[in-house]
Order: sequence, then structure tokens, then C-alpha cells
Amino acid sequence: MKRNPDYGFGKIIGTVAVAGTILGMDVSSMTVFLTSSYFNQYFNFPGPALQGLITGANPVGGLVGCILFGIMTDKLGRAPTFRVLALIWIIGSIISAAVLNVWMLIAGRFIRGIAVGSFSVLLPVYIGEVVPEQRRGLATSVVQLALTSAILVVFFVCFLLNYFEHQYSFRIAWGLEMVPALLLLVLSFSLLESPKWLASHGRYDQARTILQNSGVIENHDREEVDAAPVTKIDILELYGGSQKISYGDLFSGTLRKHMAVGVTVQVLVQACGINILMFYIVYICEMIGLRGGTKLAAASVPYFINVVFTCIPIALLDRLERKAVVSFGGLSLGFIMALMGAIMGWFGHSVLPVNGNATIVWEITGAPGFLILALCFLFVALFASTLSCCAWLYSSEVLPRDARSKGMALCMAASWFLNSCLTFTTPLLLRKIKWITFVLLGSTTVLLSIVVAVWFPETKGLSEDQIKQIFRKPAIEIELGEKEKYSDESDTRSSAPSPVTS
Repeated sequence: MKRNPDYGFGKIIGTVAVAGTILGMDVSSMTVFLTSSYFNQYFNFPGPALQGLITGANPVGGLVGCILFGIMTDKLGRAPTFRVLALIWIIGSIISAAVLNVWMLIAGRFIRGIAVGSFSVLLPVYIGEVVPEQRRGLATSVVQLALTSAILVVFFVCFLLNYFEHQYSFRIAWGLEMVPALLLLVLSFSLLESPKWLASHGRYDQARTILQNSGVIENHDREEVDAAPVTKIDILELYGGSQKISYGDLFSGTLRKHMAVGVTVQVLVQACGINILMFYIVYICEMIGLRGGTKLAAASVPYFINVVFTCIPIALLDRLERKAVVSFGGLSLGFIMALMGAIMGWFGHSVLPVNGNATIVWEITGAPGFLILALCFLFVALFASTLSCCAWLYSSEVLPRDARSKGMALCMAASWFLNSCLTFTTPLLLRKIKWITFVLLGSTTVLLSIVVAVWFPETKGLSEDQIKQIFRKPAIEIELGEKEKYSDESDTRSSAPSPVTS
């Protein structure tokens, strides 16, 4: 029985792409309204702390969603979890559309954040368990493209509705966010269940059928694999049967090294400041003197750039080495963010709160201001080309299959925790230390990128056994040229090729 690598791939990639749109919708759904006079008047002009709570409610919900993910997916399975999260998003959208006060707004964003946080774990885990290895980079990049496209579309929907200058502007915008969740609810019924989850619950026949037809198991000797059907022994060797790893196990033995790498990479994604820039781009526009329609037009450019440059990993990610992309992206982003802060500090000056917004108390106009805006655009382009997709893929690949679900949940929980902290404190930091905020983010990003470049291993093209072998060493550093060495050592240990990790 020959495998069909296209078995369910179209349905899978289409469904995860719809889920990807949900990941991006809340990024820009507040951007336009946050500095609008009618919005602030309706919510009684929230100060920096309340602004941080409004924007930060979503990532706080994301943190909770990461924690709940393990409970939901272990009990229900991967495919049913898509349906539960779609329903949670719909509930949050209904609350947001019916908002009466600032606390109801925070609650709606928090509930939607739960769905987003769980999706941020579910999607890489599901792709790693169901999509063939040679297509996982593509699948991850398509999810990111859907995410960035959703950010752009929602921004322009809000931009157009903003012209009505009425409370129905944000109510309609947030109500429309239910549409992709309703579509996902329907599509999720056609999703394949993860063979890893099926095996962990003793359903070997179903797992065997999916593995045999989907091409999830990839080996070097293709003809030999196609000639032999997948057996229960293959499944036991691949997934370890129904044995389960606890969260405590992730911090013992060599698994803690795997976790340290995965968590550090996700911390790097947040420390670079991408979410701060995307959430508060309108604040930067006001700092450089832009107002009205010009401000919103300039604030829309990063969302365009985000979509266009996400096409680069779609075309190249499956051929690029993961660590190299993460290291280059992190170093570049760190230098740009620090440079933005230095220019702000050198050429800018303190001002009274702009338009009564106590968060915006720094101004940098003229050519230096437009240079800051250009650096923002370059920052988004580099992030979309590097960390946006590769960080997800690298964190997933570095974790063993039996630890991937819980491991990714903790990695993303660390990411969402830092995201919520930064999103909440940014208005306060911009008010208190102003341009130094950007210098601190840039410096931290450069340091973390150096750690990745010097000490972390490459994962592209390595089997799970080879990756585990790297982490058994006293230090986890591995040079790119060592790949062949580990491959040769693995071949001498076993005549049967090992499955490639995701």
C-alpha cells in the first residue's frame, strides 16, 4: 500500500489558515480606535494603566489559553479542540460587540485571547503531527500569511468604520470577527485527528491508517517505506504508545535542555518588540507629528509590509536552516530597535500629552521622525521574513514528539506571559522612560540572539534521535558542519532510518 503525501493536505492547510486569521485579528482591531476621540469619550478617557489593561487583556488571555490547551487537547483530541476554541472566540466577539463599559471591553478581549493563546500552541503541534516533514515549513508559513492578512484586513475595516465616528464603528468591527470562527467551526469537522493523539489513547488502527496514507513518516529509502505498511510496532517506536509525559518531566533529564531552547526562542520573539510596535504604531505616528488621516495611512503601511514579506518564508523556509534564520533575524531586529531608541533620544524632546493622551509625552519631528517611521517599516519586513514563521517551527522541531504538546504549551505560555507584561507596561514605560524603552528592547534582543547563534543547535534535516543525541552532550552547542557527523553516527546505530521530527 503506497502512501499518498497529498492525503488530506488541502483540507488541513485550508483549515489551519482560517485558524491563522483568528490569531491575527485582535492585533489591529484596537489600533485605529485607541486614539479616536469618540472611542475615548465613550470609555471615559482611559489613562495609561487602563490603556495597558485594554490592550494587554488579549495576551493575558493568551497565557491562560496556553495553560488550558493541555487540558482540552488531552481530553478531546486535536480536531475537536479547534471547534471548542472557535466557540470561545465567538463568545468573546459577542461580548466585545455588545460592550457597555471598559471592563466589558477588557473581558471580551481576554476571552478572545484565550482562544488565540490555545491556537498558538495547537497549530504548530497539529502541523508537526499531521503534515509531512517536507511540507511543514510551507504549512507554518501559510498560517503566518493568513495571520498577517487578517491583521491588514481588520485594520482597513476599522479604518473605514472609523469615519462614522460612532460607537457602532467598533461594535460592528468586533462583531464581524465572528465570521472566520464560524467558518472554522464548519471546516474543523473534516480535519484528520492527530495520529500521535490516537496512539496515546490506544487507537492504533486509526493512527495506522492516517500514517500510512498521509506521509507523516518520512524516511530516506522511499521505495522500501512504500512497500511496507505501517505496523503497530512502527507506531510504538514513533510515539511510545500510550505512555504520557507530565509537565514535571519537562524539567528533568535532557528534556530541560530542549525546553530551555524552545522557551528562549519564544522569549526572543516577544523581546524584539514586534507586538509593541504593531499594537502602538499609532502612538509612534503621533510622536513624529502625524495627525488625522495621514497618521492612520502611515500606521497601515506596516500591515501591508507584514503580508508581502511573509511570502518570503513561504517560498524559502523549507530550504533554510532554522537557527541561522532565527539568529540573523534577532540580531537585525535588535539593532534596528536600539537605533530607533537612540535617534528618538538624540533628536527628540519632551512635550505635554498629545491630544490629552498621557502616554504620548515625547516628540521627534522632521527628518529624524520620518527616519524612525522608515525603521519601523524595515523592522516589520525583517520580522515577517525571519522570526514570524521560523521561531514557531524551530521551537516545535527542537522538542521530542512525546513532549511536543506539553512542551509547546509551556514555550508559548512563556511567550504570552512576556507579551502581556510588555503590552501592559508599554504605555507606562513610554510615559516614564520614553525612548529608553526601545533601547532596552533592542539590547535584550541582541543578547538573546547571540545566545541562540553561539549555543543552540541546528535542527533542519535532523531526525529526532539525532536531535536528542545533541542534547545528551554536556553542552548543547553544535556547529552546522557537524550535521553529517551525527547523521553518520545514527546510521551506524540502526539499519532502519529514523523518522524526521517536525
